[in-house]
Amino acid sequence: MISLDPQYVGDVLEDIRRVGQATGAEAEAERITLEMQQRIDNIAAKTADIAHRPRVLHLEWVDPLMCGGHWVPEMVEMAGGENCFGDKETGSFRLEWDEVVASQPEVIIFMPCGFDVKRGLEDVPLLSEKAEWASLPAVKNNRVYAIDAGAYTSRSGPRLVAGLEIMAEMIHPELFSGLIPEAGAARIYGA
Repeated sequence: MISLDPQYVGDVLEDIRRVGQATGAEAEAERITLEMQQRIDNIAAKTADIAHRPRVLHLEWVDPLMCGGHWVPEMVEMAGGENCFGDKETGSFRLEWDEVVASQPEVIIFMPCGFDVKRGLEDVPLLSEKAEWASLPAVKNNRVYAIDAGAYTSRSGPRLVAGLEIMAEMIHPELFSGLIPEAGAARIYGA
């Protein structure tokens, strides 16, 4: 029995190596993790020296309102964003609406834990009816998204790197394009 409990993206890569070692698939695990690390490094290199890091609100739940945890804040940072809430050391936690409004997010990503884009879109009306929703920079600038969290942000595995790439394109479309797989995410407002 191998217990896997990653907190960071690097932990996920290490877990893949551990599983590879335990199953006699070390070479395959190393190939997979090297490819993943190259993709991570590509994103990090492009965002390392950017002048503006947009404030990103990542929502794991809407009722109750909760920010993303585990590796999600780290992914936002690597993708060139600044977390409105949470950091690499904290897990998910509850938020109050007035805190969200005060944070003035420039990008909002709905990522309901373990669910797809369609389910993420169902949460939007719960917030869009709230006072001050329309005044948030992300809403005013059409930078509100839903991501397939079940595939790309909630589960520890190789697809977290695709999740990082998706976030990078959402946060910095001027640097990244073509990284969002079909049905992997949706812009809620705008094209």
